[in-house]
Amino acid sequence: MDLIAGRFHAEPAMAFLAERPLLARCALMGVIGVLVHHLVFIKNEWHMQGPRIIKSAIAAYVVLCFLEARKTLDVSAFGHAGLILGSFVLSLLLSIAAYRLFAHRTRHFPGPRLAGLTKLWHMYQCRHGQNHLVLERMHREYGDFVRTGPSEITIFHPNVLALLDGPRSKTSKSVWYDFLLPNSGVTTIRDRGWHDQRRRLWIKGFSNSAMERYREQIEAHARDMDAIIAAANGRPVPISTYIYWFSFDIMGIFAFSRSFNMLTTEKWHYSIRNLRRAMTLLGPFSSVPWAAQIGFWLLKGYWVVHDWHTMIDWCAQQMQLRIHEPDSHDVAQGIIADSRKRNTVKEDQQQLVGDAIVAIVAGSDTVAPTLVFAIYQLALNPDKAEKLYHEVKDVDLSDLATLKKLPYLNAVIMETLRLHPAVPTGGYRDTPPEGMMVEGTFIPGNTTIVAPRYVLGRLESCFIRPTEWIPERFDTQPELVKDTRSFLPFAQGRYSCLGKDVAMIELWVTISLLVSKYRFDFPAGKREETIERVEGRMRDQFTATPGDLSLVFTKREVASSQ
Repeated sequence: MDLIAGRFHAEPAMAFLAERPLLARCALMGVIGVLVHHLVFIKNEWHMQGPRIIKSAIAAYVVLCFLEARKTLDVSAFGHAGLILGSFVLSLLLSIAAYRLFAHRTRHFPGPRLAGLTKLWHMYQCRHGQNHLVLERMHREYGDFVRTGPSEITIFHPNVLALLDGPRSKTSKSVWYDFLLPNSGVTTIRDRGWHDQRRRLWIKGFSNSAMERYREQIEAHARDMDAIIAAANGRPVPISTYIYWFSFDIMGIFAFSRSFNMLTTEKWHYSIRNLRRAMTLLGPFSSVPWAAQIGFWLLKGYWVVHDWHTMIDWCAQQMQLRIHEPDSHDVAQGIIADSRKRNTVKEDQQQLVGDAIVAIVAGSDTVAPTLVFAIYQLALNPDKAEKLYHEVKDVDLSDLATLKKLPYLNAVIMETLRLHPAVPTGGYRDTPPEGMMVEGTFIPGNTTIVAPRYVLGRLESCFIRPTEWIPERFDTQPELVKDTRSFLPFAQGRYSCLGKDVAMIELWVTISLLVSKYRFDFPAGKREETIERVEGRMRDQFTATPGDLSLVFTKREVASSQ
């Protein structure tokens, strides 16, 4: 039948089936289902083919109904067709289940039985968008190596980060990174050579002169946020909202040389509102790419799937505007110039749109939660906020050379990234065909490995008092860190964070400005409620999304030189 991408000729096969007794036809389709599993589905990648497979199944049912109707001439034809096709589907699913439970190369690893059977179990566990907590519970129950999917092992050993992305790593990016297809941004490219080529184009946007321009824009936008806070005059401020406005405004300039102007209009830009709604898809669906593709197909004009496609269309429009504008000093300049040089602007549309999406999402939705959690922790720990104040109060925000050397400021940032990583569980990798050893445990070839930074940053084997926010562990009390391998906030090697320098400038400037000008605390009687909302309701949507944070900002009596 025409079930697998047109591999079979439907009519002759169906005609042959129609000549056999019903029971024989069902039995034959059962055998075919097992063969299709072992000869077709068990090989290669099928995560992008979900819609096509469903269409093929529907077409097969229609053909079967037609053939059965020619024999019976009554409504039983529909039932017979359903039984025949159902026999195929049932045997296919049973074959898959038996293989995964009893013969799969990862069957010996501990983990929930249902997780080894299907990733749909994991998707259900993540229905509230808290995969970081799901994996934390699995680590407590099953240990350092856990089977979290039929072909997926989640590793909670501190050395896993270096093994996955270190200079000698032979791992590759997993099917998760096909989320944007047919668009492809620099961080979603799975082919190493192609990735390295695109990365070199991006690097041109991070020159020293570019960093100074970005710093000026960052400082200007930070002062815009400061003005909104000051206007509140002691009333509770929705600081997490302002921080997201600030971060996305900066990334608009960084990517397209135009701000979203949310800090000046004091309202969400419609495209960013769509983006943030669309990102909720990544909570449950991030671990099941094939289900996401089916959802994108079935619900294209509905629910948050509509927001997802609207966001992609908006990024495409912005890239088109940027292509036809004079050269500006932004990250798009290098990638557009390369396409113009090769006269392939039209052919490169999907790459350019993908890069636009990556710039906005990876650049904004990672810095913003880090800023939110840093301010949140400083509000929880006013003694540490005062300690930081005395370090930054007289520093010129334009003096990056001084900012980057401030020990306690950097310790505050590093400790925030450890306890609240911007990407809590993302970064899926596939082992090479020959497999690989991880701390004495062999991981079979072509197995997806997950290294959840949220759990790795809280390992008792690596950190003393791991769930406490103690910046001193990265400053005056290094003995609180027992093993540094589990903490690589910006990754390393070919997949290290391209925007690290821009992110650090945002963090240095914004934290220094707010701490030097204000004391901040929770609204009266709202401390415990805020803690539960910010941390307890945090969502893992590839990037961390903390709950809403409101604080009362009180101007310091001694005016800062800033």
